Amino acid sequence: MKKTLILIVSVLIAASNSYATKYKVADMEQYKTTVKKLVPGDSLILANGVWKDAQLSFKGNGTPDKFIYLVAETPGRVSIEGKSRLQLSGQYLYVSGLKFVNGSTPKSVVIEFRTGSTEYAYNSVLSHCVIDKFNQSAKDSADHWVGIYGKKNTVEYCYFGGKSNEGTTLVVWPNDSNSINNSHLIYRNHFGPRPRLGANGGETIRIGTSQVCHLNSGTIVDGNYFERCNGEVEVVSNKSGENKFVNNTFFECEGSLVLRHGNNALVSGNWFIGNGKINTGGVRIINEGHKIFNNYFYKLAGDEFRSGIAIMNAIPNSPANGYAPVRNVMIANNTFYDCVNPWAFGVGFGERNRIVRPESTLLLNNLIVSPNSSELIKRYDTTEGIKTDNNIMINNTGSVKTEGSVEGEIIKGKISGIEMVYTKQKAKKLPFVKYDILGQVRNEAVIGAFQHGDGDAAVEIATARNCGPEWYETSISTEVKNSKPAGKILTVAPGADNLSKAIKKAAAGDIVVLSEGEYTIGNKIALNKDLTLRGDGKGKNPVIRMKSERENNSFFEIGGNARIEFQGIDFNGDSKATYPAKYVFASAKEGAFGYSLFVNNCNIYDVKVDGGAVFKAYKGSMCDSILISNSVISDSYRGISLSDEKDNTGKYNAESVVLHNSVFSNIAQYAIDYYRGGNDESTLGGSLSINHCVFDAVADDEKQSVLKLTGIVTVNISNSIFCNTAAKVSVKLSGLKNSISNSNFSSCPAPKIEKGAKSVMLFSESPAFEKKSYQLSKKSKLAGKATDGGNIGLQ
Repeated sequence: MKKTLILIVSVLIAASNSYATKYKVADMEQYKTTVKKLVPGDSLILANGVWKDAQLSFKGNGTPDKFIYLVAETPGRVSIEGKSRLQLSGQYLYVSGLKFVNGSTPKSVVIEFRTGSTEYAYNSVLSHCVIDKFNQSAKDSADHWVGIYGKKNTVEYCYFGGKSNEGTTLVVWPNDSNSINNSHLIYRNHFGPRPRLGANGGETIRIGTSQVCHLNSGTIVDGNYFERCNGEVEVVSNKSGENKFVNNTFFECEGSLVLRHGNNALVSGNWFIGNGKINTGGVRIINEGHKIFNNYFYKLAGDEFRSGIAIMNAIPNSPANGYAPVRNVMIANNTFYDCVNPWAFGVGFGERNRIVRPESTLLLNNLIVSPNSSELIKRYDTTEGIKTDNNIMINNTGSVKTEGSVEGEIIKGKISGIEMVYTKQKAKKLPFVKYDILGQVRNEAVIGAFQHGDGDAAVEIATARNCGPEWYETSISTEVKNSKPAGKILTVAPGADNLSKAIKKAAAGDIVVLSEGEYTIGNKIALNKDLTLRGDGKGKNPVIRMKSERENNSFFEIGGNARIEFQGIDFNGDSKATYPAKYVFASAKEGAFGYSLFVNNCNIYDVKVDGGAVFKAYKGSMCDSILISNSVISDSYRGISLSDEKDNTGKYNAESVVLHNSVFSNIAQYAIDYYRGGNDESTLGGSLSINHCVFDAVADDEKQSVLKLTGIVTVNISNSIFCNTAAKVSVKLSGLKNSISNSNFSSCPAPKIEKGAKSVMLFSESPAFEKKSYQLSKKSKLAGKATDGGNIGLQ
């Protein structure tokens, strides 16, 4: 498909250029001189190579049969790097084959369909271009990658992936008379993985803003592939009227297509493929007049805001940026298979004064088959304004007999390798549902998205292979790229700075093996590539110690999106040294987006510098995952510090923290300070899981707490022991997704439970540890009381 399109483009250029001129330029001086000469049919060709710090302005007025072209000499071999951007304005312009990498825009947009406040582009095309990891160095330095103004512009067959700083990947701006009712087309693009931002402003597409949501944009988003776009809860944010989202694939995206503002959206023919991945969502509905039909929701694991269909409650007399009432919405002929929470009604009730219920909303002819779920409809409020009719609903016990449900035989099949279910049960006809999700004619319409289980599909499912430019390697499926061989094993002997030298030589994916003995480091070691550091397992754990000549140093500084593992190593903070280490692990102060830290079978001790911590995340950093398992953290000032985002806009420093089978003992302040301030619902994140841990003598000041948690959405504590603290608060759990179970509090306050948090099976027994160990003695009353049948505390 993509080869055919490239051939068509080449023929068009050749035909239009039969009476035109091709100009090849090699640098910016030649570009600036030549671009002024272009007339309809002309082509401006950028020579292959690196164009650094190139600020390209492309103005011109072509005609419908004679575009003006800005193209790469060879598609993909023109790399635009450094502080670079492209602006275009005029009529009938065509840009193709450019690649933006290794840099960032010096302004607020990378590619912009305007050159001034009133100089817009019309009838122009951006095709087969790439923007990949073209990010600012600071996460909170916001920019957009593509900004579309004017009318009847097209963005097609492009790749946009790896955006890690704030700002939407692609924005449509229907802000004035020259940009409303624009008929823009966003077609067959590959929106590649976007890491979790941990802040608002991580959308992949936004059409409009709350200020102009009453205006119509009329933009069409057709046949695009969204791959793991996890920036925030809104993968696509609709904020204007009359937009269409058709035939797109959302593959393992931790968020939803959100009809946030604006009316009369059409959502049809889309594939929401969750594969059971956490937080994968479908369509969230606000405002009125929408039609959602012929969509397939497959193994979505999200709930509440990220349910398959989430219908929101509204705010009375809502301001433009609030929540307007859901009215006159039709949700028809969709199929939901094996979704955790297929439908959620009245979402948001009880928060931010969302008390206005949906009206005149109908769910008709839908098929739900959820073999692993019991509750198919989650109601957060009374829902008289939502009606259900002629739906087949099957949960883990069989057919659900509820208002508006019918029975019908379910048939299983596969489409493009994806499981699907369909039925022959007749649907109630709707004038706008003439075809099914595959473009098959609905002569005798049936319930669900699929008219038949076979037949010739008129619609090609959007995938990584038919979206984006074929010449760009990243267009290959992520699963294929991740099948690379393991790295080399590098052995390093004990001694001064041997470890630093070995890490500098190591390549991404390598395993650095340490023998028994002491490794001293004189300065922090930067870790910005995937590495594993482990002991050889032949004797005692090797010991890493800081021997620095400066204050406030850290053992390791983690940057980029590196995945770092430590196994079987001890870390000595050496508080009696002239310049003891302040941190063992710290994020880089810039550019630390999406990194992960895994610590297993390690001992970390004597990190006592005031204000220091075992782990420190700086403001503007974002850690994807922290896992500490089978380890002991002791005799230190603080444990894990994730609290630098204090502007209370929903930002936080780590997506997921897991503490398993580990001990925190003799910690002066907290074991963890995990902060997410404010109530911004674009970041429904922050996840803490604690299982089989011991917290002994943590927080020696009554003003402290053992676990300091602020605004973290999901907290699960189980099978753990809290003992011997001076703090007045052990832990405060707040919210429906906070829970603690089968845990013990000895010489330690019980947890504070509020706002729907849950506590089950809490004890106040003396743990009865064995001597010089945190293992329970056989006489302990906590033996066998864990949720898994084992002991509370260490396994």
